[in-house]
Amino acid sequence: MERRTALKLIAGGVFVEGGPSPLVTIAQAQPAYQLQFFSPAQNELLDRLTEMIIPADDHSPGAHQAQVSYFIDSLAARADRNVKQRWTAGLAAVEAEAGKRFQRRFLECSTEQQDQVMAVMAANEGQPANDLERFFGRLKSATIDGYYTSAVGIHKELQYKGNTAMAEFAGCTHPEHG
Repeated sequence: MERRTALKLIAGGVFVEGGPSPLVTIAQAQPAYQLQFFSPAQNELLDRLTEMIIPADDHSPGAHQAQVSYFIDSLAARADRNVKQRWTAGLAAVEAEAGKRFQRRFLECSTEQQDQVMAVMAANEGQPANDLERFFGRLKSATIDGYYTSAVGIHKELQYKGNTAMAEFAGCTHPEHG
């Protein structure tokens, strides 16, 4: 059978009266991400922390919709034992700080309480003095990397359109550069 014939047969079976065939629907469905390293509870905490770093706003969705916690899970799963230990210890340090301050788990804290814990984490970002502050640096860096390499970050936040042909390049349009 020729390649063109095979393609015509495939294309002919793709659409049925009233819409796409079940094969198209299955092919377009995104498989659910399966956690590779973090537990569901750790991922839920990580998801909240990343959303606090890059929250949704009027311009674009935040880290939650970009699924940054899954990006970090994928990184951690492929990392060496020491990196994995730092991620789990960092999440445990967040829980310990919430427990020390508010006698509850981080996700059980109010938004204001969560903000207070995050402020403690970020207090010495330039020169972290303890494990919680060092964890914040890793968390922030991974959140930014995950967000700005996701479809949400690239297309919705940065509004990147991809490589497109331009008939002409107008140059800089800022009046101060005229």
